[in-house]
Amino acid sequence: MVDLDLLEARLIAAALAGRAETYGSLLAFFERRVTPVTVAALCKDLGRVCDRIEARGGPEFACLVVRASDGLPGAGYFTSLRDAGLYAGEPVGPEAERHVARAQRRAGAYARRLQRDARSA
Repeated sequence: MVDLDLLEARLIAAALAGRAETYGSLLAFFERRVTPVTVAALCKDLGRVCDRIEARGGPEFACLVVRASDGLPGAGYFTSLRDAGLYAGEPVGPEAERHVARAQRRAGAYARRLQRDARSA
């Protein structure tokens, strides 16, 4: 398990910068090696952070964590969207890329709102 506050801050920073984080870059940030076990644990922590953000009215942020090989989230991301009735396409290809790009833009817009609100507080 990683520090959820730190993971959330890292995701918000990525959204503000308009970039995604790879599973490997996040694990390296937390001084963990990439293994099936650490990736699975990161995904659970990512789910917890996303739940927190969504509970505050934010969009999903899991779209910001991607594979280095193709820049898309893992299959579990698309499975969870499919289970929620939010996406019916394939987990790879142009449709997936468009969906993720839209989700990442929403995450960026939310992060910018948070930044504006913090400045005006």
